[in-house]
Amino acid sequence: MKKIIVLLGSTASGKTKLAVNLAKKFKGEIVSADSRQVYRGLDIGTGKDLSEYKIKKSRKQESLPDGALAKAGKKAIRYHLIDIVSPKKQFTVADFQRLATNAIKQIIKKGSVPMIVGGTGLYIDALTQGFSIPPKANAKLQQRLNKLSLTKLLSRLKKVDLKTYKIIDKKNRRRVQRALEIYYVSGQAKSTQPSNPTSPYEVLYIGIKIPKEKLDKKIEQRLSSRLRQGMIKEVRDLHKKGLSWKRMEALGLEYRYLARFLQGKIDREELEDQLGRAIKKYAKRQRTWFKRNKKIQWVTTNREAGTLIRQFLLK
Repeated sequence: MKKIIVLLGSTASGKTKLAVNLAKKFKGEIVSADSRQVYRGLDIGTGKDLSEYKIKKSRKQESLPDGALAKAGKKAIRYHLIDIVSPKKQFTVADFQRLATNAIKQIIKKGSVPMIVGGTGLYIDALTQGFSIPPKANAKLQQRLNKLSLTKLLSRLKKVDLKTYKIIDKKNRRRVQRALEIYYVSGQAKSTQPSNPTSPYEVLYIGIKIPKEKLDKKIEQRLSSRLRQGMIKEVRDLHKKGLSWKRMEALGLEYRYLARFLQGKIDREELEDQLGRAIKKYAKRQRTWFKRNKKIQWVTTNREAGTLIRQFLLK
């Protein structure tokens, strides 16, 4: 089986820095598993920190021109799935699954080690656990179903997928309609589609363990730093280029609260307070998600992670 390494953790836990160090040591390439870093222009707010992918020069190497460093293999760590789509467009977990799979194939073909790095648990699970992503409905189909009442949607679902009808939340229109969309697009009932086919990968899961109090402090410090770096200007510029306030609300966290601030809905003090609390709640949700995966091996140092990877690659 193809071996891949997953480096995960809560926001602000230091995933990128650790990943770059390990990629340098084990000839790795990084595949970002971050649901917002895929978008171009969302740089400061999503913490892309692209400068961290550059390998620092030693004192002896500082006098060498960049060309010599490149020939010596001292170039930046290669990364994938960052800055690949306009923020005006929707990027789904199915898109991620497809593009990440292709990236992994290319990395392995070159003889390098795929390192999946990020904090979006759904993306990581969809890729590594082999989830089958239901097909996406087209706009015309959605428009037709949108016109039907919940009662009519349920009636149709009962006819085409009785098994799903019996167990679905019949008050949740979104789920009922989605079950119908799956049937009309694929020609198969939702209940007959495989939910967890066999994964094609042998996976090493490494999680960054950091005490909650320390993580909360890092979140606060990072938020202050990003505001100083120009995060407000970044959002203002995105709006000037045509990114709507409504779309920023959908992008969440930094972009949601900065959009509210720039519209005058909250003041600067409320921005920092509300956004800080929202990021900490997000980190809590990430921890809760990752706790479900008992295969994750939690580390506190680079050395611990390096030892796990070395053992994994040699076995």
